Amino acid sequence: MNDFKRKLDQMMGDTSKRERRIKQRVHERLYKPARKFSWQVLFVSAALPVVALALFLTIDPMNYLSADEGPGVPYDPLDDLAKISALQKTKQLSDVDYEEFATLPYFDEVDGLHYVDKERFSLNGKTDSFHTVIERQERLFDEVVYEAGDIVRTMTNTTSHLPTYNNVYYEVIAVPGDRVVLKNGVLKINGKSVQSDLMDRYEKHGVTIAGGYDQLLNAREYFLLNHFPASETVQGATITPVHKIYGQVVGVASEERTQSIYMDYLSDQLTGDYTPEQYFDLYLYDKLLGFGNLPEVPTFAQTSRLGELFLEASYRESIPVSENEIEIRYQYGRAGVAEQEFTMKRDAGSNRWVIAE
Repeated sequence: MNDFKRKLDQMMGDTSKRERRIKQRVHERLYKPARKFSWQVLFVSAALPVVALALFLTIDPMNYLSADEGPGVPYDPLDDLAKISALQKTKQLSDVDYEEFATLPYFDEVDGLHYVDKERFSLNGKTDSFHTVIERQERLFDEVVYEAGDIVRTMTNTTSHLPTYNNVYYEVIAVPGDRVVLKNGVLKINGKSVQSDLMDRYEKHGVTIAGGYDQLLNAREYFLLNHFPASETVQGATITPVHKIYGQVVGVASEERTQSIYMDYLSDQLTGDYTPEQYFDLYLYDKLLGFGNLPEVPTFAQTSRLGELFLEASYRESIPVSENEIEIRYQYGRAGVAEQEFTMKRDAGSNRWVIAE
């Protein structure tokens, strides 16, 4: 013990116990004991993810549960197909209101991409006989050529599970890129119910929409419904490829006033001076509509694309070979799509243009 410590003890007494207490407090402050384990904290921490997931699903469970996205009960078209076919055969599928066409433009001449529908009708207050004018579309394989609300004609379409008919006027409901969902007669386009005069007509007259779809329309598909449905009928909603659509209704033509090779053909008066292109279209028109009034064309008998050849008029050009011969050449400008050529010659006896073999 040093002299200073001895003197300090003499003055203050023994400080050893006090010093130990001070050291203990210092040690306790420097080394705090670990917190006690809490089961309550663990339970709350584990429950938080479960609660969060429950709240997440409660917001809109249909959007997050995938139970409805797997295989389900498929739509069976056979019963609806039988009903629709029976209505069509007895001419009870449609109730055409031709007066609706009275507001369309009247054509003085029908040529080029336009042609006339074979069906004849009359209009109130008019003495003439009329036909609708149908327009074939340009670049139908390269662009979206119809819009929702357009009225079109079609060929009978056996590629869809419900057919279309060539004497029914159809309305375009959805176009390429649209998502069509039709289940149990409820139709939605891009997730929304269709709001239109046609849908109001269907509801008002008790018309049922047949079909079953959950499909995104590809670049050449359109969704069609009968524009003039008869009351209390079943109507097939069809996804139809663009090459099965004859064209859009754009006007009316008069048998008494409109100049057209088609009008002359329907009235059996082919006496005009028509171009080779007009005759070529007329041969296709005659074959497609089943009249059979023109001579059989061997080259047409060898192809199944007569409808496409008629609709693809904008893809062809006429190339003169001589005064009495011309080539009709289809050029698509797309790799892998073959060009097609046909030869037209002037018949020496009748002076008409005919398709050469």
